[in-house]
Amino acid sequence: MENSKNKKWKKGLMITLTIFLSIIGALILTVGSYVIYVVAQYYRIDDHLQLEIKNNQSKIVETNKNLSFTTFNFGFGAYSSDFTFFMDEGYTPEGKKVVGTQSRAKDKQEVIKNTEGAINVLKELNSDFYAFQEVDIDSDRSYHVNQETYIDNTFVSFSSTYAINFHSAYLFYPILNPHGKSASGLKTLSKYKIEESFRESYVIDTSFPNKFFDLDRCFTYQIFPTDNNKKLIVINSHMSAYDEGGLVRNKQLQQLNDFMTEQYNLGNYVICGGDFNHDLLINNPLYPQYDLDNIPFKDEIQQLKPDWINYIYGEDKTSVISDTFSVYAADNVPTCRGCDDIYKPGYTYVCTIDGFIVSQNIKVNSISNIEMDDGETEMFAFSDHQPATIEFVLQ
Repeated sequence: MENSKNKKWKKGLMITLTIFLSIIGALILTVGSYVIYVVAQYYRIDDHLQLEIKNNQSKIVETNKNLSFTTFNFGFGAYSSDFTFFMDEGYTPEGKKVVGTQSRAKDKQEVIKNTEGAINVLKELNSDFYAFQEVDIDSDRSYHVNQETYIDNTFVSFSSTYAINFHSAYLFYPILNPHGKSASGLKTLSKYKIEESFRESYVIDTSFPNKFFDLDRCFTYQIFPTDNNKKLIVINSHMSAYDEGGLVRNKQLQQLNDFMTEQYNLGNYVICGGDFNHDLLINNPLYPQYDLDNIPFKDEIQQLKPDWINYIYGEDKTSVISDTFSVYAADNVPTCRGCDDIYKPGYTYVCTIDGFIVSQNIKVNSISNIEMDDGETEMFAFSDHQPATIEFVLQ
């Protein structure tokens, strides 16, 4: 009797052990297969890619005429005011860390609503140039809504270019609602004739395994002929967002400065608009009222500074951006909100990271940020960003 019980116990143990080892083996096989998939899918977009120019217009840029340029990050159509992002971290007023939870837009209709809502605001500005970032064309996170098509269908009388900024293999994280596969880029529009356009790759972290998670980043530049036989170089830029300590972003900033300086030394006009993922106002010599003790919008913020904030200028008022250029930003309303939590006016950390870098041979007349209000939300109705618009003259 005792011997029979032992046999049954051993048999049960063997079955349990077999099931356990089978589960472990299946997990190892699944993880291993996924790693192989990610490695096989990995590639970097070639540098200095010439871009297709669509619907090219014939007008030549005029000097001594007021021109306007708007930059805006679409946030892949996901960022309604109640959207939080799983990679965003922030702090409560008491210093407690808060982390966002969502990896995809609520649904396809939300992406369409936010895309169309933003476009309606942008077209009313009637700018001569537009630089858009995080325009998805085929991403799981935005339910495969092609945002570029929505833009093209609205701005029908504009020249345009598009470049993939970053792409990724299918990301199985967060586990319960994976971010998925993404293809997102930079869209540039103009009422004027584009002579040529190129995509330039930014430096990124290529160490293992970081290279699989630090996505491609780039800037594009468009070459416009002018009526005085010079060239206007219009740049659309979107820098890395989450590198620790901003080390990669600083290298990208240096790379951008080197390119802009080269173009300026050729006698060209140079203006860059975009999402710099750096605070543009603090310590900026153009805005002496702002420093670390007196930050913009301080009376509208309760949250503590998040770790992702870096500054384009140091406390000594210097930057890797050379004195040949000035950094223009506006302080009437912020252009970016923290996404570790839903947007709460008077509480959420806000700042200005969207703006312009302008060469000395361009006169700036004004700059302002645009509130995106849908009737219910005071700001940040269609994205975690808001547009910035500059008016300028080529001298």
